[in-house]
Amino acid sequence: MTPGALIVSDLAHVLLLVTMLAALGRKLAGDRFGRRRGMWVGFALGAGLSLLPGEWNPAFYSRAIVGDPGALGWVLLLNWLSWTVRERSLLSPRELRFLAMAALAGAILIYPASLGVPGAPDFYRADFGGFALPTAMMGLGLIGLWRGFFVAAAAAISGLLLYGLDLHESANLWDCLIDFPSVVVSVVILVKGAIQRHHRPSFGDVQAGGGG
Repeated sequence: MTPGALIVSDLAHVLLLVTMLAALGRKLAGDRFGRRRGMWVGFALGAGLSLLPGEWNPAFYSRAIVGDPGALGWVLLLNWLSWTVRERSLLSPRELRFLAMAALAGAILIYPASLGVPGAPDFYRADFGGFALPTAMMGLGLIGLWRGFFVAAAAAISGLLLYGLDLHESANLWDCLIDFPSVVVSVVILVKGAIQRHHRPSFGDVQAGGGG
């Protein structure tokens, strides 16, 4: 791992720790103690723990369990932190679904072969870092800009930068773009959105209810 990749890795796991503890503090504090106060206590605790050396540092274990995030993982973490601290999302629901669908498409391409599915093409090991995958990511970024999804466009560019500047623990472009935890979160986002749309009353139902 290059020095730059090590710094980015450390920052990612500090971000994960402070975000998780800030969200937990906010939830546990409730209205009685003050959700915002609980959030800042959790945030400060996470920041303090991140300074511990070696095996005392929670990042030692989080890195072993989930690895380093790709660009999508960074975006999801920053979005979670923004929601926890500011009660404001960095992503609109449409932009979040756009990123989740892109992550799911990537996962469908690379995970079957990794899981040993017979006959599945191994797109993960294919040399897509040279032309095809970077070109696809630039296209995805342009689509994001066209639709006003600026964070999604920044995520695509960030993934290419992580790869091109050797700022990720992996030398594979796929890992610089998506990671397994962010794919799981993406599936949850898409399933939750599908359920919400299924239970949302249609225009005809609203008219029928109003007419009754």
